[in-house]
Amino acid sequence: MIQQVFCADLRKIPFTVFSATILFFLLWPASVYACRLLDFYCENQQQPEKIVVGNIHLQGNKATKSSVIYRELLFRTGDTIPATAWDDLLEQSRQNLLNTALFNFVEIETSRTGSEISAVDVTFSFIERWYLWPLPVVELADRNFNEWWETRDFSRVNYGLYLNHNNFRGRRELFQMLLIYGYSQTFSLAYQKPNINPAQTIGLGFSATLSRRHELAYATRDDQLAFFDDSGDYAIQSFTASALLSYRPKIHESHSLWFHYNNYRFKDTIYRLNSKFFINNKTSANYLSLVYEFRSDHRNLKYYPTAGYYFDLVLVKHGLGFLQNNDLNVLNVNATFKKYLEFHPRWYLFAGASARMSFSPRRPFFMNRSLGYMYDFIRGYEYYVVNGLHAGILKTNLKYQLMPFKVVQLPFIKTEKFSKMHLSLYLGFHSDLGYVHEPNSHSYSGNHLPNRLLWGNGIGLDVVTYYDRVVRFEYSVNHRWEHGFFLHFLAPI
Repeated sequence: MIQQVFCADLRKIPFTVFSATILFFLLWPASVYACRLLDFYCENQQQPEKIVVGNIHLQGNKATKSSVIYRELLFRTGDTIPATAWDDLLEQSRQNLLNTALFNFVEIETSRTGSEISAVDVTFSFIERWYLWPLPVVELADRNFNEWWETRDFSRVNYGLYLNHNNFRGRRELFQMLLIYGYSQTFSLAYQKPNINPAQTIGLGFSATLSRRHELAYATRDDQLAFFDDSGDYAIQSFTASALLSYRPKIHESHSLWFHYNNYRFKDTIYRLNSKFFINNKTSANYLSLVYEFRSDHRNLKYYPTAGYYFDLVLVKHGLGFLQNNDLNVLNVNATFKKYLEFHPRWYLFAGASARMSFSPRRPFFMNRSLGYMYDFIRGYEYYVVNGLHAGILKTNLKYQLMPFKVVQLPFIKTEKFSKMHLSLYLGFHSDLGYVHEPNSHSYSGNHLPNRLLWGNGIGLDVVTYYDRVVRFEYSVNHRWEHGFFLHFLAPI
């Protein structure tokens, strides 16, 4: 029985082998094709966990030294970087280079090197700016353009020459000379070198200014500056000299220490108009100042940021006790924080808060400035100033990018430093709040803005283009329901 079964099984073997052989040859081409397809898919889907930076090539930096460019990069040749962080590092490095104000355009190309899938060469292409600017100057004696426009008095216009080289010797050194003649006279020289050591973390700077003016603000009346004007003599003559020591250990963080020498001479008529103009009714001021600033700047573009944040802390001490006017003792503390967010494609929210505190038992009017000076103002109050001991501002902007970043070629200009420009438009709504605390408000008759909440709202159109140029057309209303059209030339926040 066993032998019969065994023989029967042997008879089936040739058929079984034959069938398996036929099946193998039928399926083998399909299996090989499937395996090759799988290998191809896996090979193309493979992403290196790490990227090794190969050679870094620079193109178009005809004036700028390579060392200045390498200082702004977040990677070096030979660095090993996680693949997930590579694109962000490239973009941040590009933004760092644009924020030097040395280039109009920065473009990046990457390429694989050799057979190593993780090795990448990087090429930076630049269009440099025009660095030397000998420009005629038309300067207003008033605080800002909007105030001057009220009277349109051309006798209050100064004329002169401004020479600026912001990439002196190709090392990002700054050289400036200002010569102004007209209603006021000013002569100024300044030089800064941000990279005196091999690591390019330490910088030095010097400046000196000689100035004299026929007009001087001696008090505030009705929340506006009251001026003394003597067309036959100078109301104020001054000489200031400064030295700067800066330290930038990281790309986005810096420390600056300014040492100032200040010498002022005032006409004695000023003290008959305001006995608190300066300490002890002196007609001259000769004192030293020390200024420390810490800055953490993580904005994508400094001249018109749309992402990131900014923080600074500034300590100012007037009167160090080494010269006459030893009784001068003024300490100011300023802090600023700004945040920029794109919460939806082409929709942005900007917010900025700043605070100023003054610690001084005797504050002369000459040093008592809070809101309405330079960039510290609430929109809608461009015609006013508010003086006080402490001050705070909150600014907000809701922006819509009406026209995205667009590159425009100007065919009638031959040099690419000017022929290739970029342009973008932003439409938005702004809302500002501010408060100034003045414990001695009763001594400033006619001023109603201290010690009350100030607000200003409005709409505006911002034009942003190359060479860090921003033009803002704004319509604002304040808490008095005063409204008007205002023109500004800096980013809103």
